[in-house]
Amino acid sequence: MEAVIFSWATGQAWFGVASTVVVVANMITMSLKDEYAEKLPILGKIWPILNWLSLNIAKNKNQPK
Repeated sequence: MEAVIFSWATGQAWFGVASTVVVVANMITMSLKDEYAEKLPILGKIWPILNWLSLNIAKNKNQPK
């Protein structure tokens, strides 16, 4: 059953776009500390959106040093 769903999803154009957006959002949110990113003017405004796109729905914060 999973193979049928996965083969259907990978054949769709939107699946490639959506997975690329999630991967890029993950790379950005994992590479920067939350407290640093929230201080930057433009990135601070889109940071909650990037957290949502990277599937960080629990709003996990990085460990402070």
